[in-house]
Amino acid sequence: MQCYTELLPPSAVTHAVALPFRTASEEDLIVAKTSLLQVYKVRQSPAPIARTNGTSNGLDARKETSKLCLVGEYALSGTVLALQRIKITAGKSGGDALLIAFAAAKLSLVQWDPENHRISTVSIHYYEGENITMQPFGPGLKDNASILTVDPNSRCAALKFGQRHLAILPFRRAGDELAEADVDVDMDARKQSANHDQTDGEVTETPYKASFVSALTQIAPEITHPVDLAFLYEYREPTLGILSAATQPSTALLDVRKDILSYTAATLDLEQRASTVLVSVQGLPSDLWKVVPLPLPIGGALLVGNNELVHIDQGGKPHAVAVNEFAKAGSNFGMTDQSSLGLRLEDSQVAVLGGSAGDVLLVLRDGSMVVLSFVVQGRNVSGMQVALIDQKDVISVPTGLPSCIAKFKNGQLFIGSDESHSTLIDNDAAVPALSRKRSHAQMLGKGDDDASEDEDQGDDDLYGGASADTQPSQAIQNGRNAQQNAAYKFRRIDQLPCHGPVHAVCFGKSGSSPDKLQAVATAGRGPSSHLAFLSRQLQPVLGRKCILENAEGMWNVAVKINDSSRDETGAMRSTDVLFIFDGSCTKAYDRAVSEDATSTEVSYIERHDTDFEGDGETVDIGVLANSSRIVQCRQTEIRAYDANLSLTGIVPMLDEATDAELAIVATSFCDPYLLLLRDDSSVQVLQADKNGDIEPIETGDSEINMHKWLSGCLYNGKLTEGEPTAFLLRDDGSLHAYSLPDFELIYSALNTPHLPPVLYGDASKRRLGAKDTLTEVVVADVGPTDHAEPYLVLRSASDMLTIYEPFHHPVPNHSAKWHDDLRFRKMPNAFMSKYEEPLPGEAERATLLRPLDIAGYKSILVPGHTPNLLTRHAYCLPKVISLQVAKCRALTTRLTNDGKQGLVVLQQNGTLQECTLPDDIDFGSGWVIQRLALGDLDEEVCHIAFHEERNMYVVTTCRPVDFVFTDDEGRHHDQDDISLRPQVSQYSLHLLSATTHRLIHSLSLPYAEAVLSMKVMPLEASELTHENKPFIVIGSAQQRGEDSQAKGAVSVFDILDVVPDPEATESGHHLHLVAREEPRGAVTAVENFAGGLIGTAQGQKIMIRGLKEDGSCLPVAFLDAQCQMVTLKTLGSTGFWLAGDIWKGIWFGGFTEEPFKLTVLGKSRSKMEVVCAEFLPATGDLYVLVVDTDMDLHVLQYDPENPKSLSGIRLLHRSTFHLGHWPTSMTLVPSTLSPFAEQTPLTNGHSHAEGDVPAPPSPLLQILITTQSGALGLVTPLDEPTYRRLAALESHLTSLLEHAAGLNPRDYRAIDSEGFGARGVIDGGIVQRVWELGTARRSEVIGRAGGDEWGLRSDLEIIGGGGLGWL
Repeated sequence: MQCYTELLPPSAVTHAVALPFRTASEEDLIVAKTSLLQVYKVRQSPAPIARTNGTSNGLDARKETSKLCLVGEYALSGTVLALQRIKITAGKSGGDALLIAFAAAKLSLVQWDPENHRISTVSIHYYEGENITMQPFGPGLKDNASILTVDPNSRCAALKFGQRHLAILPFRRAGDELAEADVDVDMDARKQSANHDQTDGEVTETPYKASFVSALTQIAPEITHPVDLAFLYEYREPTLGILSAATQPSTALLDVRKDILSYTAATLDLEQRASTVLVSVQGLPSDLWKVVPLPLPIGGALLVGNNELVHIDQGGKPHAVAVNEFAKAGSNFGMTDQSSLGLRLEDSQVAVLGGSAGDVLLVLRDGSMVVLSFVVQGRNVSGMQVALIDQKDVISVPTGLPSCIAKFKNGQLFIGSDESHSTLIDNDAAVPALSRKRSHAQMLGKGDDDASEDEDQGDDDLYGGASADTQPSQAIQNGRNAQQNAAYKFRRIDQLPCHGPVHAVCFGKSGSSPDKLQAVATAGRGPSSHLAFLSRQLQPVLGRKCILENAEGMWNVAVKINDSSRDETGAMRSTDVLFIFDGSCTKAYDRAVSEDATSTEVSYIERHDTDFEGDGETVDIGVLANSSRIVQCRQTEIRAYDANLSLTGIVPMLDEATDAELAIVATSFCDPYLLLLRDDSSVQVLQADKNGDIEPIETGDSEINMHKWLSGCLYNGKLTEGEPTAFLLRDDGSLHAYSLPDFELIYSALNTPHLPPVLYGDASKRRLGAKDTLTEVVVADVGPTDHAEPYLVLRSASDMLTIYEPFHHPVPNHSAKWHDDLRFRKMPNAFMSKYEEPLPGEAERATLLRPLDIAGYKSILVPGHTPNLLTRHAYCLPKVISLQVAKCRALTTRLTNDGKQGLVVLQQNGTLQECTLPDDIDFGSGWVIQRLALGDLDEEVCHIAFHEERNMYVVTTCRPVDFVFTDDEGRHHDQDDISLRPQVSQYSLHLLSATTHRLIHSLSLPYAEAVLSMKVMPLEASELTHENKPFIVIGSAQQRGEDSQAKGAVSVFDILDVVPDPEATESGHHLHLVAREEPRGAVTAVENFAGGLIGTAQGQKIMIRGLKEDGSCLPVAFLDAQCQMVTLKTLGSTGFWLAGDIWKGIWFGGFTEEPFKLTVLGKSRSKMEVVCAEFLPATGDLYVLVVDTDMDLHVLQYDPENPKSLSGIRLLHRSTFHLGHWPTSMTLVPSTLSPFAEQTPLTNGHSHAEGDVPAPPSPLLQILITTQSGALGLVTPLDEPTYRRLAALESHLTSLLEHAAGLNPRDYRAIDSEGFGARGVIDGGIVQRVWELGTARRSEVIGRAGGDEWGLRSDLEIIGGGGLGWL
């Protein structure tokens, strides 16, 4: 009984497409990250670019810069295989739809729903089941790659699945009704159910027609092994370009299967479900792997191979160019020789740059860029030329393996990568205006870059013709062919961070927080590889501090000095004034100027001889009148001061009817207004005039005086278009907005306390069942200062935060007001506040949400002893980030010496700590991730381990080097006559300081020796004293020729003390090789065994080795597994071990020392290819969790008392759960929270007999799973009551919630169990979505599951990683 929860979402981009999605006029970027779909809007802003040579020669002088801003993200119950743009009729938003292909032959058509401000599913299509005939002994559906392609005119989509099945999904277009009038009536009746949907008794026409499935061999009998296919441009009917072979291409059989590929262009008749072959080209190179359709003026298709590029025009005439020396060696096809370029085209991504030249951009696997240009004579292509773009013309574009390319209309390109950051780039080079000649239709404003505009030109020929305006002149074309790369100079304008793939993770001590550990992961590949420091809390950079006795409250304001002095920008100078409340009075302080820049202490000087009234409690302090007036909010009055704290006005708090004094409960500043909430639940608004005088605003007969209010805030940002507005929360929980200064009611949402998924304005007040008790409302901008977005935040009596995002439906016109058709969409939020005991001597005071501007981000402070910040990056949704500040009494912002907006924290002991936020951090996932590159090393980080005794990290890196045969392999490098050599990895070992993060010492490993495993483990250093000492143990394998025997090595390193560098005291450590053994077979895993021994998985054996004083590492026990081992784990000092192989599955056993012996206790029944495995002890049971190559998580149990286990020989298979991400490691971690069984309520009386001592509680252990996509998962064991409660809740939520793309979570997770009564693994992601429901529905669902809200919050805290507080 376990629960799997995704702690971090995937960050590796796998697919992307640009299309007008939310509206018809603006292009959006849709990004898929394995099982996560994200919608980005591209915010454009002009940026000047200098003219070439300072002259005006018809070149563009300005370009646009863009910012990717996340609109919404949706977890998918499936793995995305492709994204395609579809133009549908009568879309909800007026924009295009998105067609998504998933594994197991599924298609989902989604569009933007402006009414609910999210994506909605139009249809879902399954092409698996009994109706599809598969080969009985052929490869299964999951063993064949699926290919999705869409006709350029959106007439149909084609999905190739299985070995040679083709599903065609036609789409409706304008005018189809006339063409369908002559269709047979019986056929219409047969298709009626597929062409229409019935909703509330009304039949609506679907944007698609009935789909059908056929075999590719029906198009042409020789298409038995398809390689790739795509729809071509400029055909009157949908036409497929298919790259295939009659036999399976094989590199090993290249001599007999050379040039066996063929290219076929076949047109499809959607009505008759027939096809006609137009073009067939035989004898193409066998390494071609991709078909890229080309629009006019080039046309035809570009075929991409590993060593060459082939273009085939619409008439079937081919042209080819070789880009390396292997092209002619592997093919007899005629090619133009450009082999001197030495390009590797494997895994490259292709984008058609468009324009009159028809250039094509290729991004290679190392991040370099290549431009392919065409030599055109008339309408025919006569040749191709490849040019490599110089690296100096690619500015700030990270290098990494590209996974996709999306092109925008304005020429910008989004290059996605699953190994490094994904970048949005633009071409800064000035393109001659002559090449930007527009057609007549574009001059009239009717031009579009889609091929759909050309279909109505009235050309009766088979191929669509091109107008004269689209044909480039011969002189221009020939001139561009000479220096192609001169026209392109790319620069990065924005990026999406990627923290995958995660190879390994370890836990080490943090130098700044001794009581905390930090998780360090190796992420990325190639030059983009780095170390990622993961933390659940944001650790500020500490600055200077001082001690202020008895301090309880604190405020800091920046007030402008009204004198003749000005700053560098010509504005009035400002000064910071710090106010401290010590429990009885409030004092004002100025920060003393320190001459010692290295000092860690700071002093504050108290102001004397001022008019500031310090006696009594101060509620709040802020500034008004353009920051020229300091406003002190006392309990019964408002006082205003200038920069010198000279009194300028007093406003008492009196009841207008009885003249009784009223106390101020809460305040909200928004220049020039101040909102006051008083203890009689009334509100008052003050206004500062131009002279700085502050007076109350007369409300007259406004409705604001007729109700009682719980909370309120002022706002004048992006949502209200700069208009000052008061948002108030009434005593019944409803939300109301009043304009200032006339107090006119302009917006109201009466159903606010029910917290619906979509909050409507002016909705009728209905009885919707249970409702939340709301206590506070805040409307504020959140995010980077230049790209902040407004949000509505509601706080309940149980300290739960509900975040709403505003939107308008229908979209208002320019004359509409900001509050017309205003709605709010509930945002996902996993934050749950924790109960905090009052600090000693702390008075009970209200802690209210407060907007803050800090380090270039607009945030909302969630106060507490451990304060939190609600903030966001532009590329993520709002997240609540906890600050690593202990026992905080108050927090405020203040400018630092270098002009940055920092923090000032008042701690329990009266310490005033100045700090700033780190610069290079990413909190978009909810965790704080800080990247670290290893100095100037341009190498890939592979493995990492922590040496606790030396407080250092041990890191292995690698870099690519040319492979040559060694002398003992019978070949010499002089025998090789190739220049483009294969490459292998050259590994190195490094010491990294855990305190300063600097490299201390590096050591190169032998040539072509790949490190497969590395750990720091205690070993017996002496056979005489039996002393244990930590050593670095590395398991490696030598990369040799295919005919050579596999060899491995076990290397043991120690860290020695040497004379340090005087400038770096931490440099006094070097790596020293203690022992090295070279056994047969690769050493794939190393593990520590009891007694200071080394366990190795080498080849088909498990070997236990001991370190001797003479430097040898001799075996003491072994086990012959007869299969290649890939993983080896032990369970502490229990002696239990488990090993996984590539065929049989899991081996479970024990190890004894006297005598040394490995014993097999049990094996898994089902055969599986193990990737990684780990122990999971829970509630007296022992489980083994295994992940195989299908990304399925198997839960096995060792239970020798169960009859089905045959006395433990067979590990019981309890359940199977599909992860959806390729795992890289599994680590057993402790939890600081108590197990579920200890959180049950206490009964009346004692739970144990008199005199009995209760057994110590068993610790809760969890498994942390890292993946290649950057996602982090957590597996938590559950007890029986908790499992039943969460399983019932998951079942209800699966039926109630709307699932993106119409997918089924149960089918995706593929829950499978063995035996009657076995339980599946609970999907924690579904359970966490319970807060998306409204209050009434949520209470009903929780009640049906047999729980309550407080108990559910405790469960969600544990399964959500709340026990990882030691990070």
